[in-house]
Amino acid sequence: MSPAPSSNSKTEPAYQVLSFQPHQEAKARKYIKRKSHPKSRGGCVGCKLSRVKCDEGKPSCARCLRCSAECQYASLDKRKIARKSASSKKGQGKDAAVFTACTPPFAFTQPSAVTLANTCLQSRSPARGVSRVSLLHHITQNFQAAHGLETVCAQLPFVVSLGMSRPYLLDVTLAVAACHLRHMYQTNSSSHDATSDTIAACRVAEHYQQSLAIRGFNRALAEPLDQESSDSVLVSAMMFNLLSFALDDDDDPALSWVFNQAPNRLAWFSMSMGLAPLLMNTKQFHDQSRLRHIFDASDDDEKTYHGDDPKPLSKVPSHWLRLCGLDYASDNPGHIFYEPVRVLAELFATPVNNQSFFLYMAFFGKVGVEFRSLLEHDSEPAMWILGYWLGLLCRFDHIWWLSARARRDYRAICIWLDKRKVRRRPGAEGLMWRHLLVDLEGATQQPLQAGTLSLHRPDPIEILE
Repeated sequence: MSPAPSSNSKTEPAYQVLSFQPHQEAKARKYIKRKSHPKSRGGCVGCKLSRVKCDEGKPSCARCLRCSAECQYASLDKRKIARKSASSKKGQGKDAAVFTACTPPFAFTQPSAVTLANTCLQSRSPARGVSRVSLLHHITQNFQAAHGLETVCAQLPFVVSLGMSRPYLLDVTLAVAACHLRHMYQTNSSSHDATSDTIAACRVAEHYQQSLAIRGFNRALAEPLDQESSDSVLVSAMMFNLLSFALDDDDDPALSWVFNQAPNRLAWFSMSMGLAPLLMNTKQFHDQSRLRHIFDASDDDEKTYHGDDPKPLSKVPSHWLRLCGLDYASDNPGHIFYEPVRVLAELFATPVNNQSFFLYMAFFGKVGVEFRSLLEHDSEPAMWILGYWLGLLCRFDHIWWLSARARRDYRAICIWLDKRKVRRRPGAEGLMWRHLLVDLEGATQQPLQAGTLSLHRPDPIEILE
């Protein structure tokens, strides 16, 4: 800008503006003073840093939504304090903002987390979901309190350190954090903060992070494995299982896959089955793995659950064997029901604790594509076997991601069998089913005292319709 003389400096600016256009001479125009307007004090942090006007939209302003940027607002109390002290503390640095308006109350973003986000969270946060910084802070603060995370995540520092070089592992960890955050809101329905918008934000973040993780995970599976990558894919697979097992909707048995004919109704079951071949392909790295404690807890000293030698069916009740077309003389472990019923009989008297959890999950290593196909075709023996195992899992009612599905689908299978009136069938078949349903209904009970291994209970009293 060049100065220009003016006879009335009070009303006319003393400057002209030079305007340059390609292949044209510079042109001078009169400087027009910008109209004064009230400043916006409630804008988001991103707009304030960029010194642009913010429309103050919630939960995300239009500019941040358009740029797919994380939209955060300084808390109201913080803004009031800043305005009151602005005149007396002009020379001092700005106070650190506490971001609360756009993030759920369970996941306040701490100032220290911003630095961590700049170094390790390379991907953007979803426009209308919980931010990655908030999710990382949430799982850091709640890992020990969230019962059940240790069953798939091992030690959190180990997982996060691996995630620095394996982004898909960090992505799926944040998906688990969003899932747990959603669970906290849904189970604390009395809280005024548990709004549908907040739960929806958790759900958006959960699916967004999971989609990022799946892409990276598939690429990792196509590459040669070493010790570190083996641990990374195994922990990621366990977390994917957690996410597929955790319910995203109501726990009403009527909403269970049991009463649904959708083609993907057993997707959660297929996801859990996929862990077994992955464990086989990484077996050479298990001895030096940081997950060694999990592998050791997956079997007992007698190799009851995963031993190479065939095990007898001596502990399996006779009516179970009759349901599956087996008998005590059967010696074919390749039979589709042989290993599942043998493992269920072993689990009946197995105590419930964090170590035995991995023994209970050994069931998934005993079922395969054929078993899944039987479930799709409504096979009564397959349904009863899966229902009994889900009943056993109901014993772990302290594991947040496990108990809701186990309880819902277990009840759904009981209702499904009852609707087929199996206990009213004539002759020996009806007697067999009455014994089976008594066992099924008692599967949720805690194990009996040591030395009492009987699975037999009194016949139920028949109730007329």
